[in-house]
Amino acid sequence: MNKYHVVSVGLVVDAKSPFWVAQWSLSNGVRLKRSTKVPVAGGMFRGERLSKVQAKNRALVVAQAFAQESLAEAVRADNLSVRELFDKMLAGKLGRLSVSTYNNARTTYALFCDWLGKRALEPARLVTRADIKQWVTDRRAEVRCKTVKHGLYVLRAAFNWALDAELIARNPCDRVSVPPDSKEERVLHEAFSPQEVQVLVEKLPDEWAAAVRCCLGTFGQRLGDIRSLRWEQFDWERRVVNMTTGKTGRRLQQPMLAGFYEWARARYEWAQGLGGDAAVWVLPRLRVHSNPSQEFTQLVRLHGIGLQSGGGQGKRRTWHSKTFHCLRATVVTMLHANGVSQGMAMELVGHESAEVHAVYLRPTAEQLRGAAMGLPEI
Repeated sequence: MNKYHVVSVGLVVDAKSPFWVAQWSLSNGVRLKRSTKVPVAGGMFRGERLSKVQAKNRALVVAQAFAQESLAEAVRADNLSVRELFDKMLAGKLGRLSVSTYNNARTTYALFCDWLGKRALEPARLVTRADIKQWVTDRRAEVRCKTVKHGLYVLRAAFNWALDAELIARNPCDRVSVPPDSKEERVLHEAFSPQEVQVLVEKLPDEWAAAVRCCLGTFGQRLGDIRSLRWEQFDWERRVVNMTTGKTGRRLQQPMLAGFYEWARARYEWAQGLGGDAAVWVLPRLRVHSNPSQEFTQLVRLHGIGLQSGGGQGKRRTWHSKTFHCLRATVVTMLHANGVSQGMAMELVGHESAEVHAVYLRPTAEQLRGAAMGLPEI
């Protein structure tokens, strides 16, 4: 006997409906009901007048068709591949979320499918907890704990969706943990100094130098939001940049300081002359880079900025103390160093809690020394 088959098909009368109601059950325990739209007392159905007896017979035929459709769907669900599961997730739930969330999930799905190899084309129900544990182990050999935790969260959400849809019997990500970072992996991400910022603006390729300017000019907004900047977000009359952050969905109106306004206005006029994508996107070339964060870190390292550690055997990544996201800490640190209140700094950067904001306050040794100079000598 096949794994899936129709156990029973029948008709019932619903006191609230004039139509026969089909009910059927499958061997996987699913029991369903659905109106046949065939009148119990007889009458018109799809352009044909039926007697009471004919109506019941026709309703039974419709019910059997419903049952066969359900059977076919059960078979398809049972054979839904890992790739198909992820495609459904991207087209459904994630397709309605922010661009950054969608792209992060898509990247995780691609990495997991590459890791599975040919098994990515096999049914998702065959993925086991042992598979997920091994994937976590292999990823930890390449990236840090936080990155793997995020990837595991994305996978767990996809398999939970499949579980709720009764496409799989259990979530293979449940009760899987990620080993913490080792002492060697714990790299302090530092803020850039004003001198280093100047080097970035003067030495990096044009698209990256412009990205640094835009990040600082919008008070440390994230790389995903900077790459997505459109010229229509710039209100030249009011001298503000209108933004909705991809991570939190927070709406910001970032005031443009004089230097940034003059640079952005000149670049806008130049871009309009070029036309095409340049007339729409502030950083059109940067949008097509496949791994912009890593590319930026490599450029920073080439210019001798920051410290690096890690590396070693296998594919383990070399960690660097200064990344694009460190520009966010740079802005927070500079705002506080210049006497801006915490509340005002939080508004400019877009932080909603003092706890998160405090994480980004990373003064340099020189700034700490300068602050300490105000203390009396002992």
